[in-house]
Amino acid sequence: MTTRWIHAAHRDELRPDVVKTVELPRDSRGRPQEALVVESEHGRIRAYLNRCQHIAIPLDAGSREFLDPATKHLRCGTHGALYRREDGLCVAGPCIGEALVQLPIRIGADGTVEVRFDGPTE
Repeated sequence: MTTRWIHAAHRDELRPDVVKTVELPRDSRGRPQEALVVESEHGRIRAYLNRCQHIAIPLDAGSREFLDPATKHLRCGTHGALYRREDGLCVAGPCIGEALVQLPIRIGADGTVEVRFDGPTE
């Protein structure tokens, strides 16, 4: 498998109220995939596969809304599951205790944020 680093954003573009989406290569079944790049409440940058742990569908279900406005958790628009931005752990909803698939990131000296993708996920 070939490792690919995919440009996500510049560090200055990320804030706790922003979710950047990054198109990833299609999975082994040919379905589109994407990463969500977020800043945690502690200022750390994290990237997660945009896939709910309850049922393997995108968190936003096409709405492009990823954050719960009341708590600023990542939210599954279909099931209402809430995931912490810090570690992707589900803290409310049907998949409590499970976590989003975290993707490695790197931040260049110039502030460029990239997501590592190692290949199809299914």
